[in-house]
Amino acid sequence: MRRAAAGLAGLLGLALGATAGTASATELKVSHFMSPMHHMQARVLEPWTQNLASEAAGDLTFRIFPSGELSKSPVAQWKTALTGVTDIAFGLPGYTTENFPRTMLTVSPGLFETAAEATDAIWDNIEDIAPDYERAKLLALWGSEPAVLMTRNTPVKSLADVKGLKIRTADQVSASIIEAWGGTPVPLPASEIYTAMDTGVIDGLFIDPSGVPSFRLDEVVNHVTLGLPTPSSAFFLVMNQSAWNGLTDAQKALLDGVSGRQLSLDSAASYAKEAERGMDILKSAGKDIVTLNAEAQAEFVEATKPVADKLVADANGRGVENAADIASALGGKN
Repeated sequence: MRRAAAGLAGLLGLALGATAGTASATELKVSHFMSPMHHMQARVLEPWTQNLASEAAGDLTFRIFPSGELSKSPVAQWKTALTGVTDIAFGLPGYTTENFPRTMLTVSPGLFETAAEATDAIWDNIEDIAPDYERAKLLALWGSEPAVLMTRNTPVKSLADVKGLKIRTADQVSASIIEAWGGTPVPLPASEIYTAMDTGVIDGLFIDPSGVPSFRLDEVVNHVTLGLPTPSSAFFLVMNQSAWNGLTDAQKALLDGVSGRQLSLDSAASYAKEAERGMDILKSAGKDIVTLNAEAQAEFVEATKPVADKLVADANGRGVENAADIASALGGKN
């Protein structure tokens, strides 16, 4: 009887031990508003989470929620991370510029020529930019290739050609640029561009070429203008602070080891690769590719100068006393 009781106690102990081991595993929710076929999920988020889960040996797992499953609004991705709707969110600071006055300095028009250049500049100055993210754990922050101007019916070869055009913009910076050029900015998330172009709600759009394959823009645009003083877009990957605080020291070390600058550069590289693919699609489809001549470029550059000054003034107005210094360190002319 004693042997039977001892055996039962041993089995119970094993069961409890197994339950305790399972209970210690942590699953993190990763959310974004893009399609599950979007290049960021396929080339960055899936390999990143799979690598982390493998390194954690079952102690840490991830579940990706694409297509706005946890929050339909592209604008709300930052909020979903802050409030714990998700543990990790991928989104754009430009959708809620008031929260990111320092980050907005990184999207000054004409500042960078490539996604890698933008991302390196961000991380070279991350201590000055990081206060924008103090309410969350910043995992990655990167820039895209510079935006291009795409239109349906009107080829843009000079500043005068923009006058009166309704142009989709993603953020206040792009809106300020379009206004400076004489156009009318129409703020829309990328997911609404196709329908707006197809129905004539907008005449054109401001976006980096990575958006072409993601949103089938080759079907609704006919003209593409290159050589403009345009901004890159900034993107973040952030983690809910309570979720971060709840990790073990080992789990935190694991996440830190594969986040930061390198994850940001990997993300930027994905955007650059997709932008190249986007331009190839446009060229293969026979779209009109306009490269501005020097005189036209100078017109656009001159008209755009006040936008960079306004970015610094806006940041100052939101309490960023060293905004001019940050802009200068990033490569700005202020």
